[in-house]
Amino acid sequence: MSFRVSPRTLERLEWAEIVERLAACAATPGGAARARGGLFEPDAAGMRARLAETSEARALLEEGGPPPTEGVRELDAALLRLAKGGALSAGELLDVATTAAALRATRRFLAARAERAPRLAALAEAIPEAGRVDEAILAALEADGTVRDAASPVLARARREVRELAAEAQSRIERMLRDPEVGAALSDAYFTVRSDRYVLPVRADARARVPGIVHDASASGGTYYVEPEALVELNNRHKQAELAIARETERVLRELSERVADSRAELVAGLDALDAVDLAFARGRLSRELDGVEPDVRDEGVLRLPQLRHPLLGPEAVPNDLALGEGTTVLVVSGPNAGGKTVALKSLALGVLLARAGVHVPAAPGARVDAFDAVLADIGDAQDLREHLSTFSAHVANLAEIARAADARTLVALDEVGVGTDPSEGAALAQAVLEELADAGARVVATTHYNLLKEMAEVDARFANASVEFDPETLAPTYRLRLGAAGSSSALAVAARMGMPQTVLARADALLEREDRRLDRMLAELSASRAALERERSEAERLRAEGEAARDAYRAKLERLQARRDKVFGELRADLDRAFRDAHAQVAAVIHALQQGPSARDAARARERLLALRARADHAARAAAAAGPDAGPEEAPSPGAAGLAEDLGAALARVDWSRARPGDRVTLPGGRAATVLALPDRRGRVRVQAGTARLEIAADQVRAAGAPAAAPRARETARVRVDLAADDAARAGARLDLRGLRVDEALARLERALDDAALGGAARLEVIHGLGTGALRAAVRDHLARSPYVVRLAESAPTRGGDGASVAVLRED
Repeated sequence: MSFRVSPRTLERLEWAEIVERLAACAATPGGAARARGGLFEPDAAGMRARLAETSEARALLEEGGPPPTEGVRELDAALLRLAKGGALSAGELLDVATTAAALRATRRFLAARAERAPRLAALAEAIPEAGRVDEAILAALEADGTVRDAASPVLARARREVRELAAEAQSRIERMLRDPEVGAALSDAYFTVRSDRYVLPVRADARARVPGIVHDASASGGTYYVEPEALVELNNRHKQAELAIARETERVLRELSERVADSRAELVAGLDALDAVDLAFARGRLSRELDGVEPDVRDEGVLRLPQLRHPLLGPEAVPNDLALGEGTTVLVVSGPNAGGKTVALKSLALGVLLARAGVHVPAAPGARVDAFDAVLADIGDAQDLREHLSTFSAHVANLAEIARAADARTLVALDEVGVGTDPSEGAALAQAVLEELADAGARVVATTHYNLLKEMAEVDARFANASVEFDPETLAPTYRLRLGAAGSSSALAVAARMGMPQTVLARADALLEREDRRLDRMLAELSASRAALERERSEAERLRAEGEAARDAYRAKLERLQARRDKVFGELRADLDRAFRDAHAQVAAVIHALQQGPSARDAARARERLLALRARADHAARAAAAAGPDAGPEEAPSPGAAGLAEDLGAALARVDWSRARPGDRVTLPGGRAATVLALPDRRGRVRVQAGTARLEIAADQVRAAGAPAAAPRARETARVRVDLAADDAARAGARLDLRGLRVDEALARLERALDDAALGGAARLEVIHGLGTGALRAAVRDHLARSPYVVRLAESAPTRGGDGASVAVLRED
């Protein structure tokens, strides 16, 4: 299967200019020559392969650079001479050497990038090593092409002999110059070289004074250049040595040429592979210049080119959406002259040709160019003087040829179809041609001014309209293409813009058929409405984009703030947890010391430690509160801060009546100081004296002297009760119910209960946690196992809760 496009179509599309741009992007002579040769791939598979190579080359160019092909030279003539048995000059051999080195370097360059460019690496694998011929050449030749002495011992000896003979000849002729008799015969005191032999400038009138051979004369004839007889033999030997150098140099060059000839096949194959690689990089460079995209390629006759630009118009090209084949077979483009209809037509055809050549199309992502077998076009003035055809006749002949050749795998581009004859007959002919092409399944884009063709989309679902915009305010085209709507030709508006007299315009308007005026007015109004809607849509899109950008910026800022908050809360929670564990351990140590029966000094020291711990706990509680009221249960600091402060306050305030004595100082509710008169009776009442008043008050309302006033506890969501009886029988054990609490709340309550139980002298603490999922039970038992208060864990009796309870033994009786 081959791709068909006529030379005339390529000429009308200015394809040669694109080819030259592609050739200029090549880095080697072979790559440029291949760019100017046949570019079009025969089928969809070939298109996809070349486009993928282009994408790989473009990616490598954007990453850092092309392969090292700088040393590649044009070798066709040299390799052809070798094929005929000839030899190469030193310059040609150096060209072979640099080319062979560049071939090897390119292969290695792409092999190292095979993961990113597997297709290009596969192309480069066809480049052989060429027998390392470059190393042999560079070892024998200097950069200027001179054969090195190391290349031949014979050559080295001959060059040494030439130098020695030249030195001897110069020495002899300099002695002759110093001879007064010879000097008197010379026109000047110097020697020179003629015909590779040393000579003296002898005056013509003194010729007989210097015997020798005349090799030349001055332009005036007044001086002869004479080789003295004394130098003839020396000059002969010098000439023989130079001839020996020439023969040996020729032998070395021929020997090198034979080595190149042995590697000729590898060089030809390598250059062929390199040409393909260089062409891929040329396509990559051109694709970057065009800001193109790799289109999707299939075999379904679909063209979808969003924001397509004409590849030769540069930055000023107006992008337009063009599509064919997805429900639309024929696209009819209408609108004013010089409005961009033909540019849109050519852009579509060139997009297909670029994809066929493996070059990215200048469109937006999402482009699709299916594999058409032919591009047939009738664009511009088709007058053919050689065939004696008028413009219209040539146009019709071209249409006839297109109608015969088109099928379902053909793209047809028709500019001003049916123009150049009577408008009614031309419109009818144009409609018939387009219907014939649609029946054949061809994909057609046609420009027109005929209203008959603009109306086809209303009666035939295969047809669709598109129009180029015309600004009604400036009476100038915008070059934007609108799909789905026909456009007015706006001939009178264009004429007005071109300076047509008003009288002519008024008369032309009066001559228009009423229906034509009505249709043009409707099309103009529709165009204006679409332009207004487009402006509103663009403004809405801009506002939406700004809103999305603001939303994204706010969301990113919020995420940063949340991350920062989480980090701060996490660090604070960790710090507080460590502080609380340390404080609880110290409280337990103080209580343990007090339970061992301390002295008054030990009690005072313990009291000071408890007060310090109370202050630290208060500070921690305040820090936890300052962390923010919005902290949730996952972020909030440990709830043990306030509880620890309260527990320490309770420990400081409690009076140990077993050690109290009448006369001890205590504090009454409200902070009033008092003196104990009698210890608590069986009713738990104690008599005290405050000033001159003697009172009887419940013992549990009396606090130790100097303790701070009790602050009411914050209301708790789940209340935990720990009963520590005052008598010995009750003090033997305490009970704590944690069911219904979260793990962190439960552990805080458990820690306070352990403090209370230890301060109260309880031997055991029974903790009811229930069965549930087992998470609370595991956390409680783990906490008890690590607590400094707990001596060991005991099992709970089945009647006391069984596995739903845990018993902490605080001391062994």
